Amino acid sequence: MKAAVYAENGVLEVVQRETPEPRPGWVRVAVSAVGICGTDLHMQRGSFGKVQGVQPGHEIAGVLDAVGDAVGDRVKLATGSLVAIEPVTSCGQCFHCRTGSNNRCAASRLFGVTARGGMADYVAVPASCVYPLAAGLSANVAALAEPAAVCARGVRLGQVTLNDCVAVLGAGTIGLLSIVIARASGAGQVFVTARHPHQAALARHFGATEVFPSSAALMQAVGEDTVDVVIETVGGTSTTLSDSVHLVRRGGRIVMLGVFDGSPGIPGLAFSTKELTLVGSNCYGHGPHLSDFAIGTQIIDRHRDVLSALVTHRFKLDQVAAAFATATDKASGSIKVQIEP
Repeated sequence: MKAAVYAENGVLEVVQRETPEPRPGWVRVAVSAVGICGTDLHMQRGSFGKVQGVQPGHEIAGVLDAVGDAVGDRVKLATGSLVAIEPVTSCGQCFHCRTGSNNRCAASRLFGVTARGGMADYVAVPASCVYPLAAGLSANVAALAEPAAVCARGVRLGQVTLNDCVAVLGAGTIGLLSIVIARASGAGQVFVTARHPHQAALARHFGATEVFPSSAALMQAVGEDTVDVVIETVGGTSTTLSDSVHLVRRGGRIVMLGVFDGSPGIPGLAFSTKELTLVGSNCYGHGPHLSDFAIGTQIIDRHRDVLSALVTHRFKLDQVAAAFATATDKASGSIKVQIEP
């Protein structure tokens, strides 16, 4: 099969690899669509160290192709059915796994980052990672289940509830999906910052109350005691974490979804005098009722017609280098770029 692999200096090459056979308890998925995430771009430019040999891709949807032995009742669908993949595995036995926070497990692995990902013709994963999807859903929207799950966890950790005023900093995929999920959680107002016109237009389409070009413009418009929850989605080398402290009301909450380079600073005096809560959010977990990933699959199904606009560019696997270049260049009009093996 074909697979995309990082060579030296973050260069992506398409190579031939053996088609994986599902071991006991695992399944094989023929990949239909896999998204390029901001994490993938961070990896490519070396923010996480050497990536040579890594097969990226953790936003994966595809067709169930083969089922290994001893899968049991976990996969209750026939081969040929569309599925999304929750790309995290863990030990299943530690305190964090037993209490629903398998994403905190010291032995956790993320397909596409610390294990072989979905930028290939096929990927093999544990059956427990497979989520069946509703009939008629496109593979491109199905591959949005993973980022939707990230946002579902962030909104939940931010305790967004009825009539809350929410500020979403950043209007990439995570920021835009956060608008939809905050609204679904009852938020009365959702203010958004967007650097590019195409992002701003989609933010309004997704239910933003108002869109601003910067955190400063947002703060000037709404003041310092209006926003109940800030969802930070920019990361990188931005000042958005510091901006969040100034923007959120006294006693408010800040959720950090962005992946930062280095150690971003925050204004400590304002943070303490305002008695703020800052919570980090990593991937997705398993709550007492529904997992964050299950909520993500429900969100993309419920909003399938709207969310299809998120996928702005599609490339074949052989075009993976061009796909990553397009995802990096927001002037291209890209939001979610996907590979279709």
